[in-house]
Amino acid sequence: MRPRLTHEGAKRRAERERQAGLDPEDAAARWLEEQDPPPAPPPSKSKFKSKELHRWREQQKRDA
Repeated sequence: MRPRLTHEGAKRRAERERQAGLDPEDAAARWLEEQDPPPAPPPSKSKFKSKELHRWREQQKRDA
């Protein structure tokens, strides 16, 4: 028996299906492409993470 599809697995499957594409002559495929554009990439965490890490390190130095 196969394991259940997780939320992340479902997202990956949907992305693979989008990447595979459909026949460009298919009216349903054109409609779907217009109505369901690919999601925007998530914002980068690096700037926030870097700033928070620096603050944490400075706090650790002050407390020690």
